[in-house]
Amino acid sequence: MWDRTFGGAWEDGCRCVRQIADGYILGGYTRSFGAGYIDFWLLKTDPNGYEVWNRTFGGSGADDCHSIQQTADGGYILAGGTDSFGAGNSDFWMVKTDGNGILRWSRTFGGNNYDESCAVQQTNDWAYVLAGSTRSFGAGNADFWLVKTG
Repeated sequence: MWDRTFGGAWEDGCRCVRQIADGYILGGYTRSFGAGYIDFWLLKTDPNGYEVWNRTFGGSGADDCHSIQQTADGGYILAGGTDSFGAGNSDFWMVKTDGNGILRWSRTFGGNNYDESCAVQQTNDWAYVLAGSTRSFGAGNADFWLVKTG
């Protein structure tokens, strides 16, 4: 049995963890590191929980990762919400990295109101599906929102 902590002087939080072949991959947010107020935080450990590397992604606003998955090519797909990029005060944000956590691309989805993704999954046709909630689209105050990339 073991336990490890990761973080800095400010608030940092883990939202998701996945076991991978050579350790664990953690996703969440950091106020201690990165470019802005709150950034996506991706951290890889070895099988004993020791940090191998960590990466941050974000802009000047609040960017919060809620979901992560290892992709078929050995990289990672992250999803959450961003105030730094996109069309509104929060949008779905999808970040794709290689196996070393290096940014390959990112995309936002959303409207003028609050939209935030809480789950991401790679599909059988190598696309991605994101799920979360939207206040920009739908029938009411907040609705489920499912987005499939092409």
